[in-house]
This record gives sequence, structure tokens and C-alpha cells, in this order.
Amino acid sequence: MKSIVRNILVLLLASIALSGVAQNNNIFIQKENNPELRVTVTGYFGISLITTHMGFVRYGFIQIKSTGEQKITWLSREQFMSQVAGEMVSKANPEKKNLLEEKKISASTFDNLWKLRYAEYPYDGSNEKGWAGKDFMPSDAQLAFLKRNYHYNGLDQFFYGEDMWRLIKDMQDPNWQNQYSSLK
Repeated sequence: MKSIVRNILVLLLASIALSGVAQNNNIFIQKENNPELRVTVTGYFGISLITTHMGFVRYGFIQIKSTGEQKITWLSREQFMSQVAGEMVSKANPEKKNLLEEKKISASTFDNLWKLRYAEYPYDGSNEKGWAGKDFMPSDAQLAFLKRNYHYNGLDQFFYGEDMWRLIKDMQDPNWQNQYSSLK
């Protein structure tokens, strides 16, 4: 009787062991082991032409998940500039590179971002002209230009990643400024 129970037990354990090896169980793959199920997050610096009580531009750190979900962390201009210059720790610049130097961008170019949105300096104290085709926003042709060249879909959107860097670099060129200003 003992040998029958022992043989049944051995047979049962062997069957269980073999079924685990023989079965191709793709149903229970862990997320960590399957790139298709793993959610990744990429961080970018971004700017928006929506004005705030702190200035003409909103600065931010944008996280975009591989699922398409976005999270924005607002930054002050000082925080933004310190992070892009590599002076302050940032998930968008983990190696603390001076991105302004690397991309050959003058920090003063950020002072001209208001010109993309306004035809004239919007507060008292300056007669400086902006590049916008309308008083308080770009013309339709300018918005189409920004969408086509920098994937910018409207004032409530962000320029971010390489599109943002390309815009800032392009803004330094007087020919680009003239071209943008001429779009009505």
C-alpha cells in the first residue's frame, strides 16, 4: 500500500513538474520582462506662450509616458535656466550638461519669446515691437508656420524637446525673425 501511494505521489509530482516545463505560458509575462507592456517616461524641457503673473512665458518640465499621458511640472524662469545650464539637477538634464552652450543658444534669446505672441511689448515701459501678426497673438499664418515647423498646436500647448531647442536657435537668426514677422 505504501509503495502504491508513493508511486502515485511520485507520478503526481512528475506530472506537475512536466506540465510546468512543457507549457508555453505567455499569459502571465511580467511587465518588467516584456517591452510591450513596460511603461517608459521621457522628460523634456518646455515653454508655453501662455502668460502668467510671473512673465510672458510658462516654463516647465514635461514628462511623457509611452502610453501618451503627460505630466507638467511648472518651473520658474530661474529654475528653468539653471536646469538647462546644468547648474541644477533635472530629470530632463540628468547629466547636468550646459544645453545652452551645447546647442549654441544665447540665454538672452529667452528674453525675446514674448515677441512670438505680441506685436508690441504688452506693458508700459517699452516701445519695443514684437513679431506677432496680431496684437496679442500670432496671426493664423504664423500659427500654421509654428505648427508645421515646431509641432505647436496652439497657445495652450508647449514647445518641447528638440522642437523647442530648434525654435529658440532659429529665433536668434534675423532672417528667421523677418520671415516670421512677414507672415500675416
